[in-house]
Formats: sequence, C-alpha cells, structure tokens
Amino acid sequence: MKSRFWIKIVLGSFFTVIISVCIINYIVDPYGIYNTNFFKNKPFSDLQMRIVKAVNTEEIKPASIILGTSRAEIAINPNHKYFLQPAYNLAVSGSTLYESKLFLKNAIKSGKLEQVLLVADWRMFNEEKMRKVPDIDNYFDPFFKYAYLLNFKTLKNSYATIKNKDGREQHYYNGQMDNFFLTEYINISGGHLKVMNNDEKTYYEKFTKNNTYKDTKKSSLDDFRDILEMCYENNIKLDVVFGPSHIRQWESFDYHLGIDSFYDWKKSVVNIVDDISKKYSRPPFKIVDFSIYHPLTAEEVPTDPSVKMEYHFEGSHYKEKLANIMLDRLSGSSNYNDFGVELTSKNIDTHIEKLKSDRVKFIDTKKYRKEVFGEN
Repeated sequence: MKSRFWIKIVLGSFFTVIISVCIINYIVDPYGIYNTNFFKNKPFSDLQMRIVKAVNTEEIKPASIILGTSRAEIAINPNHKYFLQPAYNLAVSGSTLYESKLFLKNAIKSGKLEQVLLVADWRMFNEEKMRKVPDIDNYFDPFFKYAYLLNFKTLKNSYATIKNKDGREQHYYNGQMDNFFLTEYINISGGHLKVMNNDEKTYYEKFTKNNTYKDTKKSSLDDFRDILEMCYENNIKLDVVFGPSHIRQWESFDYHLGIDSFYDWKKSVVNIVDDISKKYSRPPFKIVDFSIYHPLTAEEVPTDPSVKMEYHFEGSHYKEKLANIMLDRLSGSSNYNDFGVELTSKNIDTHIEKLKSDRVKFIDTKKYRKEVFGEN
C-alpha cells in the first residue's frame, strides 16, 4: 500500500509540473504565438521568429508580403504606399528560397494575398542548409505552435520575459526588424568602416556558387520556379528586385567567388522568369536591379567611427531610407529615376556589360583588396 501511495505522489507531482509548465508558457507566451497578451512585450520573440511570422500570417491575412533575408527584414517597411494593406514583412534572417516558398504558400492559404515583393538575395540561392530550422515545414500546421507549451527552453524564456518585461523587442508588429540592434552593433564595434572590413573578409566563404543548397544538393532555382508558378496560379502580382547593398559587398563576392558568378545568377533569374511567363502565356513578372553602381550604393564610408552613414549599416545591410527610395521607384513616384534598371531577357546581357564597365568607374578593386584582404 505504501508503494502505491508514493507512486501516486510521484505521478501526481510529475503531472502537476507538466501542467504548470504549460500554463506558465501559455500565459507568459514569450514568443507571442498564443495571443494571451498578459505580457504584451515579447523581448525574446526573435528567438523563434520563423514560427512567430508563420502564426502572424494566419492572423493578419496580409494582402501584401515581403520575402527575403535580413536585408529586407530590416530595411523594408510594409506600411509604404507601394504595398496593398494589410502588408507584412515575411523576410527572415538567413532565409533560403525553400523557406521563402513555404512562407508564400502559407500566405496564399490565408486567402487574401494579392502582392509579393521578393528581394532576391544571392545567398538565399546558395545557403549551406536548405532548412535553417530543421522542423520549419511543421511551422505552418496551426496546431504545431502548441508543441512549445511543454518545453523547458520556452519556460526559461518565459522567466526571462517576466524578468525583462520592459526589454526591447527586435521586431515591429508588421514583421519589420527594428534597426536599433544593428545600429548599436555598429557603434560598439568601432564604426561602419571597421565593421565592413571585418565582415567582408569572410562573408562569402561558406556558400556554394551553383544555386544549390550545400546539404541537400537540391537546386534553389527549382524553388524559385515554384514561387513564380504559385504567383501565376493564384493571380498574385510579383515583383522581383535585387537589393541595393553597398558596392563593397560585390568586391567581397568577387574575391571569394568571382563576380561573374553573381552576374550569371542574375541572368538565370531573368531567364527563368521569362520561361515561366511563356509557360503560362502571361507577361513576365517585373524584375528590377538595384544592386547597381550608383551614387546611392557607392555611398562614402566614413573613417571616423562617430560619423553615421545615411543609406547603409555595412556592406550587406541597407537602411529604410534607401529601401523607401527603391519602393518609390517601384511605385513610379521617385526623384531618383536613374536608380534601378528593369531587366528582361532582351536587355540582361547589355546590363551585365554595363555593370562591368561601371564597376571600374566606381571602385578601385586593388585599393579595396589591400584594405580588406591585405593584398599588395
């Protein structure tokens, strides 16, 4: 009898702990996926931003979405007039084309999607892992979010949320990332130039350059084709842009991978858009290249660490001010009419040749390589 009594005590205690963990995690909701709203501030939601954005998509039912990496996540404000409302920034840090395809499919399922802006980032096509989060395919099951209730990592973050209830969130309600944290990183790291020099030494070391995911060997171009086809089949307006990173970024690319790989990738994107449009007997989706040589992308990098750049954080990430100029151009209401080149299968070769000639005019490759890589 005593043994049965103690077994009941142990089992009762066990289930009490399980229920308590679930209740605490549900009430505190550290990632903001249950909408309990007892703790409105979620300073740890960025730790699970992929599922946060998957859940928010179902609730917001956006008419417009942004797909891309952290470059788009930080810079592009969904409240811009270019977007149909409600709009939501579905770009996520380190996203792959495969992950973007999943986010698009989920947004289509919400039933209201009319417009997509894909900020095509070369790294999305050439990442080491096809899935940055192994179980991301499950994130779009509406019941999967409840798996986080009985989770001691979630409990740890629940405790941290209670303790830091006034902590700063890394994302706004519309999915855009707060640039405060990147700004602070620039400040404590010695300014723009120092960060650029450090980042560009190694930025492209681990990527493939044949538009495949290194782990699965699958072609990212197939995911791109799927994205195009989903937009045609659901009558969604899709614009594809190459984002306005600083031109130093492409010198880093050239050092590690050869700039011709970058140009070939752009041409592949353009040709695939053209091919898919013919398959559906529809006009090609718009493609605009903003990763060009232009005073906006060739912004002077201050040597004084206290001086702030107007349009860029470092070589990779650009600021909302520059993204707004890009969106104005897409909207047909910009003062920078020479910024951005609309691409087609007919002008892509001419465009690439112009990029090659403009590169020589805008940047001294020898000087750059000496500064960043120590070449003589």
